[in-house]
Amino acid sequence: MDYSVIIPIHNEEGCVESLCRSVKDTMDKIGGKYEIIFVDDGSNDSSVGKLERIFLDSNNLIVIVLAKRVGQSEALQAGFDNATGEIYITLDGDGQNDPADIPRLLDKMKEGYDVAHGWRKNRQDPFLKIAASQIASIVRKLTTRDSIHDVGCSLRTFRKKDMEGVCLWGGLHRFFSTIMTKKGCKIGEVIVSHRPRKSGVSKYGILGRLKDGAIDLLRVSFTDFGALMKHQHKYKIERIIRAKNGADN
Repeated sequence: MDYSVIIPIHNEEGCVESLCRSVKDTMDKIGGKYEIIFVDDGSNDSSVGKLERIFLDSNNLIVIVLAKRVGQSEALQAGFDNATGEIYITLDGDGQNDPADIPRLLDKMKEGYDVAHGWRKNRQDPFLKIAASQIASIVRKLTTRDSIHDVGCSLRTFRKKDMEGVCLWGGLHRFFSTIMTKKGCKIGEVIVSHRPRKSGVSKYGILGRLKDGAIDLLRVSFTDFGALMKHQHKYKIERIIRAKNGADN
C-alpha cells in the first residue's frame, strides 16, 4: 500500500460524504494504491451510516468505529495503528482542509523533507478561535523552539517508518511537529487553503483548548521524550467496516 489517508471525525454527518468523494478524487489522480481511513470518535449522529453507503463496492474505504469518544489524538493513533500505507496523510474531518492540496505536500516531501506540514495562512475561522490559536502558538514557540507557523493544521504528510515509537494521546496531536522534530525529522511547510465550515460546529471550546494546550505544553517541555511516548491507549475499537463487502470485523 502506498498511501493511507487518515481522517478522525466526530459528528460530521453534514460533510463526510462530500469529503470522502473529494479525497477519493484526489487520490485517484495521484495514482498508486491507497486506503481512506475514517476514524469515528464516538459520533452520535449518522456519520458512520453515511460513510457505509458511499462506496460499498470499493476496497479502499475503511471506517474504524471507536467504542467511545477519546479525543483527536487517540483517534489519530487508532488510525496509525491500523494503517498499511508507506506514507500517511492526515486531515480534519470537518471539510475545512482541501484534499486538492495533498499533491503539493507530497511534492514537498520529494524535496528531501520527512514531514510536509500545512500552513493555513488565510484561516477561515471565527476571530476568537484564530486569536486563541495565535496566543498558544507564541507561547509554544517560546517554550519548545518549534518554528512551524501553524502547528494546529491537521493537513500533513509523513512516512510510516518515522512514526515508530510515536504515541499520540491527550492533546499531543497539537504538538505533532514538535514530536517529529525531537525524532530528528526534517519538516517543510506548504501554504494550503482553508475553507469555511459549512456544517456542524467546532468540537472544542476556546477556554478548554487553551487549558488543555497548556497542560500538554508542560508535558512536552518537561517530560522525557521516551517516557512521554510510553502511554497506555484509551481507545477501544468497537468495529472496523470495510466498504468492499460492507462486512464488519
